[in-house]
Amino acid sequence: MTLPLASYTLSAKTPAEFDRFAPVHSIKVDEFESALSIRPNHQFVPSTVAISTYNSAQAIGSIVHPEGGPISYRGCIVSTQIVTDVYVTIGNHILDQCDLSKENAGITIFVQIQGCQIDYYVVDHDSKAIIWAGGDVPKSFKGATRAKHEHEYWIHMENFPGPRFSTPDDLRLLKHVLSSNAIDVLTSDGSTSPMSVQQIQTHLKSLEVFSSGGDIYQTYAVARLWNLILQSRVINKYGTTDARLDRFISITDNPPTFVGIYAFIAKLMFKRPHIHLGRCSRAWADRIAYTEEWRKFKATNEQEWRQVVKLVGD
Repeated sequence: MTLPLASYTLSAKTPAEFDRFAPVHSIKVDEFESALSIRPNHQFVPSTVAISTYNSAQAIGSIVHPEGGPISYRGCIVSTQIVTDVYVTIGNHILDQCDLSKENAGITIFVQIQGCQIDYYVVDHDSKAIIWAGGDVPKSFKGATRAKHEHEYWIHMENFPGPRFSTPDDLRLLKHVLSSNAIDVLTSDGSTSPMSVQQIQTHLKSLEVFSSGGDIYQTYAVARLWNLILQSRVINKYGTTDARLDRFISITDNPPTFVGIYAFIAKLMFKRPHIHLGRCSRAWADRIAYTEEWRKFKATNEQEWRQVVKLVGD
């Protein structure tokens, strides 16, 4: 669709707020540079920052996400919309207002035009952090921890696993963290690892097929696993003085209970349902419920309840 030439508003977003499964609309704005301004009183001006930071003036094209959606890129700018000169102009304007960690930082700019609103964020690959123009941090991100920044970084990499790929160091560190988590699970009943030993072993075996070169599939796989780990770290306040060192703390602080008529029934059954509920909660507290594991759990649970019903009937 063709947008009217009017004032547009920059809207700082986090990678988690971008829905890559949403329908994509093509955007076309004629004579954008001469007619478009961003509120309040920010004119777009020519800049070479986007080219110099990415060092790839000819990097223009599109790739297909492993899940099937198209990704368009031009220099350091990516979008699920077709990236044109309009997006380059927007990207340059954003970069001119960003406080990068160093002059030639490796960065990626996400830009998505929604009506008269320009959703965006900037990824600093060197520090694995998300930044915005003029320090305009989204409310949900104020006071974000280092783990939160890394989590959002890998959400971006999962959404856009190219043209910027994960590095050999990303893969190496991921293997080390997974191996450490496996040992933690084996030696601690309250391990904060989001995965079981069997799941970790499967992941490590799958990662062995990847080379040190990196591509869109490797980046997607590495990003998915990092997201699972970092999501758990954010929940457990990793890296802070309030870090939860035992995953059962969430149950201790907020024990699961039956309420209403279910509480009365549980009392008639000598609180056996409470024991069962507590066991289920401890099994899954702060864990990632994979489909395969959930099916096993569901089958075991149904079998136990059939036995209970049979005993009650007898």
